Amino acid sequence: MSTSTRACPGESFAAGYTAVLKDGSLIPFETRYDEDHPPRLHVVFLQLSSNEATPLEGGGWSAARDPLATAITGFRLTALLKAKPSITTSTVLAPDYSCLQHTFGFRGVGAGASGPQVTVRLGILRSPFYDRLLVAGIEVEDAPPYYLLADARAVPPSDWLIIEARGSRGSRGAEGTAGVAGTNGRPGCPGGAGGPGGAGGNGSGAGPGGRGGQITIIAPAEEPFLAGLVDAQVPGGEGGDGGSGGKGGAGGKGGAADPANDPRCVAGSAGASGPAGAKGQDGRDGLPGGRPQIVTVPMRDVWGQRIPPALAELIDYRPPGRGRRQ
Repeated sequence: MSTSTRACPGESFAAGYTAVLKDGSLIPFETRYDEDHPPRLHVVFLQLSSNEATPLEGGGWSAARDPLATAITGFRLTALLKAKPSITTSTVLAPDYSCLQHTFGFRGVGAGASGPQVTVRLGILRSPFYDRLLVAGIEVEDAPPYYLLADARAVPPSDWLIIEARGSRGSRGAEGTAGVAGTNGRPGCPGGAGGPGGAGGNGSGAGPGGRGGQITIIAPAEEPFLAGLVDAQVPGGEGGDGGSGGKGGAGGKGGAADPANDPRCVAGSAGASGPAGAKGQDGRDGLPGGRPQIVTVPMRDVWGQRIPPALAELIDYRPPGRGRRQ
């Protein structure tokens, strides 16, 4: 099996497979099938398996999305020949976190609501693949934390992680009522004029945007500079759009000529349509949230109480020959 030595969580990657015959010759497993020239070996003859990646058609793989799930194990891939399962090969790919996003935006729930409370926890741990592994946990209100990993030796010194807790958009104003239609003119000689349509109602004013949220950054006292990796933004929500004005009422129809056979009798003129109502006032933008709070605590207290098993395993990981992390 041949592939890249690294894989990024959530991304797909290609792999190649080659059989080594007893005489030492090499035959690749083909990914395409030509009925006129069938290959000696094809990837359908292989059984691919992994706990950290999903096999794809053509022999490729889709890496598991959760970066914590593979922080200790990496991506372990196995291929065996279906006709003879004793012929098998395995490889391990190191996690590569360069593809993970570093920008996250959250909003308040409901029109005009304040932005959410967001907590960002940062620490440097160690894995079999990185001697300095940056781990960031992002908690939004009571939702389960989301974790982001990176090679701590490759991240920029500041504003690596952008977090926005924005207020929600204000409510939209109600639309104005439509104007009433004008009355129809009476038949006659000449016919009566149609009445003018009524004016449309004005749209109502919109609600203000919600206030920006609050972001708390928790960093270890041993490495407080980690707090500077977070660019915390707490803008207010956009004001709602004012309601549109109602349509003006249609003018009434002119009265019919009566009698119709008298050339001196003409139909009355139609009434003018009523003016449309005015658009309601747009809501004002919400105020920004408070300044981010930075809290430094001992490293053992950074992760709080909701520690998933994969993170606990990473916290307790110790390289061969080293004692348990205290």
